Amino acid sequence: MKSHQRKLLCGIFLLCLSLWLPACAGGPAVFQGPTYQERFQRAEENLFQQAEESYRHQVYRQARAQFATYLDRYPKGEHALTARLRLAELVGLLGDWRDSLRRYQALLVQQPQKDIALKVRYGVGRAYFKQGDLQQAHRVLDSLTADELPPDMRFSTQALLAEIALKEGQVPQAFTRLRLASKDLVSGDREWFEDLKTRIVEQATPEQLENLANLYRDTPLSAVLLLRLAKVAQKEGRTEDAQKWAETLKERFPESKEAATLDRLLKGQKRLVACLLPLSGEFANPGRHVKQGMELAAKGTFLELDFRDTANDQGVAAKMVQDLAADPHVLAILGPLSSAAVQGAAPAAQEAKIPLIALSQKADITQAGDYVFQTFLTARQQVRTLMRFALERGIKRFAVLYPDSGYGQAMMQQFLQEAQNQGVEVVDQEAYSPSTRDFAPALASLKAMYQQDQGSPGFGALFIPDDAAAVAAVAGQLEAYGLRNVQLLGTNLLHAPDLPELEARALEGIIFPDAFFARDTSPAVQEFITAYRQKYNENPDYLAAQGYAVVRLLLKALGKDKNLQRADLPKRLLEVKELPGLPWFKGFNNDREAKLSLYLLTIKNGAVQLAQ
Repeated sequence: MKSHQRKLLCGIFLLCLSLWLPACAGGPAVFQGPTYQERFQRAEENLFQQAEESYRHQVYRQARAQFATYLDRYPKGEHALTARLRLAELVGLLGDWRDSLRRYQALLVQQPQKDIALKVRYGVGRAYFKQGDLQQAHRVLDSLTADELPPDMRFSTQALLAEIALKEGQVPQAFTRLRLASKDLVSGDREWFEDLKTRIVEQATPEQLENLANLYRDTPLSAVLLLRLAKVAQKEGRTEDAQKWAETLKERFPESKEAATLDRLLKGQKRLVACLLPLSGEFANPGRHVKQGMELAAKGTFLELDFRDTANDQGVAAKMVQDLAADPHVLAILGPLSSAAVQGAAPAAQEAKIPLIALSQKADITQAGDYVFQTFLTARQQVRTLMRFALERGIKRFAVLYPDSGYGQAMMQQFLQEAQNQGVEVVDQEAYSPSTRDFAPALASLKAMYQQDQGSPGFGALFIPDDAAAVAAVAGQLEAYGLRNVQLLGTNLLHAPDLPELEARALEGIIFPDAFFARDTSPAVQEFITAYRQKYNENPDYLAAQGYAVVRLLLKALGKDKNLQRADLPKRLLEVKELPGLPWFKGFNNDREAKLSLYLLTIKNGAVQLAQ
């Protein structure tokens, strides 16, 4: 009986199995999601591409953090070598070339594939150069030229060797290297090339210029040598020599831009304006943006802009202004940008009686005298705009949380001064280390002050003068200290076009000012933005807009009077009350500081918008 039951159960099981299997075989496929390995690879690729995007857009601090995060999570990932290469460059670009060199050397020890190895060797040479070890830099880069390099690297290597030769005072060798770099200019950095070319011919003696022009007779690059020879002769009053070099230039290179420039100069159609900007070193990127804005504004006008690379050095800037003032062809000076440079340039300009329009936040720089003007977004203007916003909303008690840096201290002091002027109270000021992301001690003190008055908050607004990453980190910790409902105020450092999603979410509702807003519907503003994008293939920022505006200001002051003298220019500048279509400039005050109509901005739904 038991045996019969077992046979019966076995038969039922086999029958069910036979019915189930065909159904599975002929039925629809069962969907299976991505495997763990696929999700892992996708997350790795996304993180790397985010870091690459930040790098391409020159958001270097963010890129450095993203590449570091990538390596923490995927130390042996598909892009690990490239990430380490990027980090080696980024730490240098952010100021630590010693650490950059160490990272490059560590990469060489790993014996990477050839394309990476070539980039690493270039990075080693560049790091030595940035640290001032020219001999080692030359040795590394010169050995690199013996390898078969891609065109962009050939250009960069020869251009950097030209920089080294120039720093060593070897002008002919610098020109030779630049000539080699010119062969790969299509793949290289044209702006760097043009800047190098300008500096080489400016540093060369007339004898060196003449020797090089004779040695490289048929090289198009020689046109700039002949132009410089003609300019020097004209400046020194050697009319016959100037004419000789002009004729040589037009004979050898009749279609060159140098020939066209010389024609205009000899006919007196151009007014020369010197522009003192940081075009190399730590502040080269801001200097580049200002320069591009200036070039765009001067295009097709009777102004010739003479750009000079200005170090962040008071004495060097003063000497540069003295030399420019001695040239009667220079009508005015625009710049410098940095506080140290402008402190040297402004008194020198006043003493030489040459108009100078400073592009610096440095306070009270126009006190040097009536030839010194200032048109730049200052700490005072930002704080006044924020204070006006707060007072209109009935906020009369404030706190300040600031980084213990030069910028943070200057902004904090300006905020205290404006609060005193407006008769409102700053109940607390707390500092933090610029490198920290732990704000607990400062926030604990603010919490105690906020809760001190029973029944009403101790302050209604908190001013944090720092960049978006730091302020977002503070904002993310406020709720834990009962400070969620405090109105946050910041500076134009928050005006970043590509805020990461987490930072944007943390900064929702913050208020900050700026003198440029790309979404302004003003036709002239949009015309500027469109022209800038077409010429430089990137979006303009405030610095580019400021460079554009200051040249437009000078043109407005000159009007059609191409022969206006230096002594008459200050009066003309004071008469300019606005720039047609550019809404931020509203003339100069009695201290010759630009009056700016600032935009009041906020972050809403992850994007920078006009505040209501």
